[in-house]
Amino acid sequence: MKPLTYQCLQMVLHEMSFLKRKELYAKCPAIRKQEERIGYKINEMEIRQYSNRCSISVDNFKIVFEEPPEDKMEKFVITMENKKTKITVKYSIDLILNEAAEKWVTYVLNRPDTKIQHLKLYAEPICILKCDPITIINLTMGIHSAAPEGRSSWVKTTVPVRHLEVGYVIRDDTMKTAPSVVISSARDIDFKILSAWQANKIIINAWLSLEQVVTYCTTITPKPIGFRCESWIEHMNMEYGTLDWLAGKASARKTTWNGKKCFTILLDAFSELNVHGNLDKFSNILIMEVNPRGTAIHR
Repeated sequence: MKPLTYQCLQMVLHEMSFLKRKELYAKCPAIRKQEERIGYKINEMEIRQYSNRCSISVDNFKIVFEEPPEDKMEKFVITMENKKTKITVKYSIDLILNEAAEKWVTYVLNRPDTKIQHLKLYAEPICILKCDPITIINLTMGIHSAAPEGRSSWVKTTVPVRHLEVGYVIRDDTMKTAPSVVISSARDIDFKILSAWQANKIIINAWLSLEQVVTYCTTITPKPIGFRCESWIEHMNMEYGTLDWLAGKASARKTTWNGKKCFTILLDAFSELNVHGNLDKFSNILIMEVNPRGTAIHR
């Protein structure tokens, strides 16, 4: 059998799973230099970083950096696990935790054409801050604070992520540019930040107070026609007084939209924000959407 050409080997390595490539890297010294120059195709990557522990999963591989027990002299301990076979390897290195985690992450991700289908970031993932821009399709961020000073985002991307799931709304350029967003909590949402996000679709899987709805509707920046935001609302049966109360607080027109009770805020000469329930009566979901001006009818 003829050996693979340089170009064929590049293609084969690029299509291989992360774990298979690492196994091949360990067994075949001849391909190591080439392997280190080729980006990964990663299905799922998760980073959870705290002050004393950093856990990173890449598909079926897991590596954990953590401080050793107090009675040990090592600066930190590394544990690597093959999640398929459950085989683990554990050893110590004389480095500080944050430096070791950052070196490993940048070594893996700072390669041309690296692509992550789903990246999940939790706690305070400072190990990813020095990575080059990455192609990320779906991003989950369980982070409650903005990136450290001098950084506009926790992770930089080559293009906007297609879908974003967050627990907290924070100032972050990568969050801001995602076209589709799911927010899992309404606690402490800064609606001035949210109103500036460029998403065409936002789903808030939490109860919004009436005051939060008013804040969002009155601070929203112009959105393209087709924009839609859905959320639960603390006052059900909104057709019976609630929508009219919101209209008064938002200085909006009382209207109807496709037979539904609604209120309307003009955004510009061509579009309007229409706010209504998901049903004709007894709605439990509030819908805010941008339509061509004149879609809703005054009542």
